[in-house]
Amino acid sequence: MFFNKQFYSVDTIQLGVLAFISFSLVSSSVYCFNDIIDVDFDKNHFDKKNRPLARGAITKALAKKIAIVFFFTGIALGYFFISKEFIFILLLYFVLNIGYSLGLKKLVVLDVLMISFGFVLRVLAGGIATETPLTYWIIIMVLLLAIFLTLGKRRDEVLLFLDTNSLVRENIKLYNIKVIDRSLYVIATLVIVLYIVYSFSDNAIHNYGSSYIFVTAIFVIVGMIRYFNLILKRSNSANPTKILWNDNLMQLIVLGWILCFGFFIYF
Repeated sequence: MFFNKQFYSVDTIQLGVLAFISFSLVSSSVYCFNDIIDVDFDKNHFDKKNRPLARGAITKALAKKIAIVFFFTGIALGYFFISKEFIFILLLYFVLNIGYSLGLKKLVVLDVLMISFGFVLRVLAGGIATETPLTYWIIIMVLLLAIFLTLGKRRDEVLLFLDTNSLVRENIKLYNIKVIDRSLYVIATLVIVLYIVYSFSDNAIHNYGSSYIFVTAIFVIVGMIRYFNLILKRSNSANPTKILWNDNLMQLIVLGWILCFGFFIYF
């Protein structure tokens, strides 16, 4: 909505909200299913042991019923109010994550790629629901950024395992910290370079009606450097959500990027 200049369209906002609710319900059903599968492992996890199923607040039977209700409610919302294309993306996301929960998450690197592809599917679903055209540039950028964020979290988990011998996830002992660090450097560089190239492209200038989109690259560069620094310092852990909520500078960088981008698009 924001990028296709439909931010003030009531119909587009309604579709966006419905898509968000629909996707959230299906996503929640996946999380319920995953917690059912991992309940024994989660009981011994330093953090996950506080989840409702792991601490015994709800039973497996109730969790299954919640997962089923969430799944079919989400699918129904998407089917009746959005489109069949949206449902296809939703089902693809569901199948991908069920496969992840059933064992694919134990495979090194593939687990990172599957999580990252899930973010791409979220973007695709939003684009379809709000009829926002998505370029290959955007899809590649989202995929690379998702891989970067996920690897950053894996890095923190590896160091936690090395420091405390706490098994955060079953395959964490198979990751190599040097490989992760080198991968992070490469992906961070790719994200910055591709964003700069895209901001100067005819495609970006045509889509957003401005030849100054490249100015927003400064926020991307500073944001990547800041996030990388927090990862290396292990500040607030490498959880993207915690970093965004707890680091004031990251919040200012994201806000600056949104305001700058919005100015060039709408004014």
